[in-house]
Amino acid sequence: MPRSGTLGNPQPYTPFGVFAGLPFWGGGLTLLAAAPGIGKTSWLLRMIFESACLHIPSAIGCYEHTPEELRFRLFLQTEAMTGGPHTQPSQPVVEAALARASEAVLLSLNSREDTVRALEDMLIHDYAFPVKGPALIAVDYLNRVPVVGLTGMMNEEGRSGEAAAALREMARHHGWAIIAAAALKSERFNDGDDLSALLGDERVPYEADRVLVVNRTGDVRDCGCAPLEVLTLKDRTGPARRWSMQFWGERFYPALEAEFYKHNPMALS
Repeated sequence: MPRSGTLGNPQPYTPFGVFAGLPFWGGGLTLLAAAPGIGKTSWLLRMIFESACLHIPSAIGCYEHTPEELRFRLFLQTEAMTGGPHTQPSQPVVEAALARASEAVLLSLNSREDTVRALEDMLIHDYAFPVKGPALIAVDYLNRVPVVGLTGMMNEEGRSGEAAAALREMARHHGWAIIAAAALKSERFNDGDDLSALLGDERVPYEADRVLVVNRTGDVRDCGCAPLEVLTLKDRTGPARRWSMQFWGERFYPALEAEFYKHNPMALS
């Protein structure tokens, strides 16, 4: 019997929130690619912070950093939110702002044991994430997610396509939004302007609903801040676009255009 359906306007890409400048919708997989040291992890942390502040189940699973390191970065980011890139804000104000995101889950993952399925089980059974419903999950990063093949553990380049497919399936099954940091091929660090720049097989960009790449557009200044540009390589939800950001390195903070005024305008000219 043929499948049939009713025409309508289901709005599958309706966001449940905009966090750190990006809209997120249930069931979507976003890849965030950049060269090392650009600020991928910091941007993911800011997204999780803002989502948790709205009491949306939020987690970052990190194969690169410990929870203590992530908490340290979050503390410095909260200083940036309340005082700008270099001014020392009131510590009670910082702590009060940080407490708003106290429900965020910071996970240190093992790159030999913690598969996508293990992460899924952990979030549902240990942290009571919804089986169906909005949640924001960040994975740092895609190419370290362990995938076991017929001959054992696959290498980082070979397993990234399988990991992307598993993350996309998890997003769709639960209605979660998932964003994963992804690696660029080393020879494409300076010009990652197409999908072939992503490390891994052709399934990596194919599985993603949205692919963003972040490039530095100028030198790191003496204050530790640098100008960035975000480029959309793929987006199933709308047109591609470019926009500017700043990375306030002293405080691991990815600043949006609306926050640029907090920085000395001459420092990043």
